[in-house]
Amino acid sequence: MTIAGPFYRRIADLNWLAGALAAACIAAVCDPLNRLLGAPAPMIAVALGLGLACTPIAKSLKPGLVLWAKPGLKLGVAMLGAQIAWLELAALGAPVLIASGALVGAGVAGGALIGVTLGLPLVEALIASAAVSICGASAAMAAASALPETSDSRRTTALVVVGVNLLSTGAMFLYPLLAHALSFNDRQAGVFLGLSIHDVAQVAAAGASVSPIAAGAATLTKLARVMWLGPVIVLVAAWAAPRANGARRQTPSLSPPWFVWGFGALAAARSLNLLPEVAVTGLAATSHVLLLGGVAAISAQVAPAEILRLQPRLAATLLLVTAMLALAAIFTTLAFVQR
Repeated sequence: MTIAGPFYRRIADLNWLAGALAAACIAAVCDPLNRLLGAPAPMIAVALGLGLACTPIAKSLKPGLVLWAKPGLKLGVAMLGAQIAWLELAALGAPVLIASGALVGAGVAGGALIGVTLGLPLVEALIASAAVSICGASAAMAAASALPETSDSRRTTALVVVGVNLLSTGAMFLYPLLAHALSFNDRQAGVFLGLSIHDVAQVAAAGASVSPIAAGAATLTKLARVMWLGPVIVLVAAWAAPRANGARRQTPSLSPPWFVWGFGALAAARSLNLLPEVAVTGLAATSHVLLLGGVAAISAQVAPAEILRLQPRLAATLLLVTAMLALAAIFTTLAFVQR
């Protein structure tokens, strides 16, 4: 028997193939359903994944689902780096760039403290606070991939994706009104929206509702937050692994996971003009599909009964960290962006 034998038998296994195809099909229909229903694509992926989890075949599909939930998801996060261009971010100015990192760090640390104080396990509190502080569903899944895994953390990841999308959608409508009430000019409004809203799509939409100038500033500011994804995930994983309760304990390490290296390499390549625009567009589209498939695959591994265990403390954590981030974004905008 050769070493390759078990691998080829696994590839040929129909359950493995069916699970991989199921997640792929969900990822493929999310955007059309988004256009039809108006619901965010990640929320649709969660809903369809949970629907798949209710079927009798869900357990047999697990080997294929794991392909999307682990290596596929991490590859999608790595490809996000192609959206980062240092020269574009430099247009925001050093104070805003530094402040974006400070907000991300304070949001993750403060959010984890809030979650633990409310009774969440540390791993789950970090997944929630990373999602709110960095880039929504993508950060939630990146944190979940780097932290010790339990059935509770899988359930929390799926629910956090839903929660941050609901909050982002609400903020997309409310925060431009708040920016107007605070008498922010277009650039200030854009920076505030980019610092405070969780998901990139809702940031862009909120900025566009104010003005083209606000839309550009909002998108760049949001990407400045995304830039901190790699360093924060490395530090979070190193600090939390030996402290996580109810999960497999790990040896702390400051060595970045491979997908963080990939994220940084693609950001560098984009910034040095080594990636043609067609490659940037292709990487963005592929990342989007991989992340949707990862969300669906994680959700499909959550037992239906687990959803009924949704606890108010998770919702409270998301709401409180969102409010904390909005207040910090207002202060940062007033302090560092000229009227």
